[in-house]
Amino acid sequence: MYLPSSTTKTKLYRNFLEQHPQYSAENENTISYWYFCKIFNCEFNISIGYPRSDLCNTCELFKKRIDVAERENNLEIEILKEDQFRHWDKSAFFYDEMKRSIDLGEEYLVICCDYEKNFSLPITGINKEYFSSHLNVFNFGIKNLKTGRTTLCFYPENFAKKGSNEVNSFLFAYVQQHLGPNVRHLVIFLDNSAGQNKNRYFFSLCQHLANTVCDSVKVYFPIPGHSFMPIDRDFAVLEKKRKKIDRVIKPSEWVAFLRDSKLKNPFDVVFVKHSFTDNLEQDETPIVRVKNFKTVLDPLLRTRIQSAQIRGIQFTPGLIPQTYEEFETGFANQTRDI
Repeated sequence: MYLPSSTTKTKLYRNFLEQHPQYSAENENTISYWYFCKIFNCEFNISIGYPRSDLCNTCELFKKRIDVAERENNLEIEILKEDQFRHWDKSAFFYDEMKRSIDLGEEYLVICCDYEKNFSLPITGINKEYFSSHLNVFNFGIKNLKTGRTTLCFYPENFAKKGSNEVNSFLFAYVQQHLGPNVRHLVIFLDNSAGQNKNRYFFSLCQHLANTVCDSVKVYFPIPGHSFMPIDRDFAVLEKKRKKIDRVIKPSEWVAFLRDSKLKNPFDVVFVKHSFTDNLEQDETPIVRVKNFKTVLDPLLRTRIQSAQIRGIQFTPGLIPQTYEEFETGFANQTRDI
C-alpha cells in the first residue's frame, strides 16, 4: 500500500498524536517520533509513494472530473467511475497479453524493447563542463521476457540517430541471432512512438519476418500513458546507479558501467555502426549495422497509414495483417490492409 507522495512521516506522527493525545509528550506513556517511525517502517506494509511522471491524460482527466463531481454531489459520478474502470480494463489488455505470451511454449520468442534516457559524455562536475554541450549517448534495450536477458544497443549520436531505421536494424539483428530452429513465432511489445515503432517501415519488417523466418509475428502497443514494460525495470536499475556517478571521461567507462550494473543476468552490450571504444578500434563487442529501410521501402509503401487505434497486430505469411483495435465500446478484431 502506498500513501500519497505529499505525505511525510512527520505529518503522520502529528496526526497520530492529535487522534491519540494520551501518547503525547505531556503524558507518562509518551511515544517518541523515533519509536513511531520504527513501528511504521517495520510493522506495516505501507510506503510513501513517489511523484509520478508520464501520466495518462485520460486517467488524470477522469480523476479531476470525479473530484469535482464529489465536491458538487453530482449525480454523474457513477457514470464517470464506470467510464474510468472501462478505461483501466482497456489498459490491462497490453499487460494481460504480455503475461499470456510469457507462458507460451519454447517455439515463441517474446521480447519488449524501448529507448532509455540519454547518457552524457563527459561528466566531470566542473562548472564550465556543466554548462557546455555534451555528447548524447543512446541506449536501446531489448529484453527477452522468457530468459530475462537484456541486450543494450549503446551508441553516440554521431554514429546513428533514434529513428525507425535504427529500431528496425536492432530488431532485425536481434531476431537473426536469437531465432533458433525451434522458434517459429515472434511476439513484440513496444510503445506507440510513431517515429520509431508504430510506422509503415516497422510493419514492413514484421511482414518480412513472417514471410521468411517465422510462422507469425505479433506486435502489441499499450494505451498511451500505460506503457510500463519489464525493460523499464532494467532502466530503473541503471538510473539509480547513474545518480552516484560523478565522473565519466571515456566511452569505456560507460560501457563498463552497463556490464557491471547487474550480477545476475548481466546486460549484453552491442555497439552500433562503429566500436564505441576509447580509440574507436574494434574489440570483442558485437556491432550492429544500421540499414536504410526508408530509402528502400518508400517507393513501395503508401504515404500514410491509420494506426492510432491499433493495440495489437498479427502478421502471417501471405495474408493481410489482422489488427486488434480500440473502440469506445472496447476492442475488436478486424483484417485490413495497412
